[in-house]
Amino acid sequence: MKKTAVMDLCMCAAAAALHIVLELFCTIRIGNDLKITLAALPFIVIAFLCGPLEGFITGIVGTLLSQLLTYGITITTPFWIIPYAVQGLTAGLVFRGFKRKVTVLNMAVSVFSSGFASVVLMWIASYLDGVVFFKYWTPEILIALIPVRLLVWVIISAAYTGISIPLCRALLKSCPAGQKK
Repeated sequence: MKKTAVMDLCMCAAAAALHIVLELFCTIRIGNDLKITLAALPFIVIAFLCGPLEGFITGIVGTLLSQLLTYGITITTPFWIIPYAVQGLTAGLVFRGFKRKVTVLNMAVSVFSSGFASVVLMWIASYLDGVVFFKYWTPEILIALIPVRLLVWVIISAAYTGISIPLCRALLKSCPAGQKK
């Protein structure tokens, strides 16, 4: 294994662990399905530093472990893992499209597009979860939640962008893993 591959693996493991901490201790839950959190930030930063595949895998591992600790494993667990994994993948793909240049615009577009993909998939997960568990979420309630989720997404995406820019700049300078690809 190359030195940068080991570094990537260590950064991904640290990001998955940070996701769990942020999910468990730094999340504001509103009701059963809406939350304000910075828990996806580690997946986005990994996607920026290491690439879309690493962001995707870190999203899967971090969210799976977080689900295990929070809710346990149920039939709907994959519904809740996919949005975070796709958020890491999308952030990395869009950022790669910008040739990995750390600018406010590049990172904002990457974060906002990945957040939008995550919001859509979370909405689908809520619907599917409701179908599996006796329709506790009706389509009317889910439709009413759309503007709220979009507002939360805009606020969180702005926070992710503001945090990820200096963080990525610092990590790109100090980590050989962030300088490849």
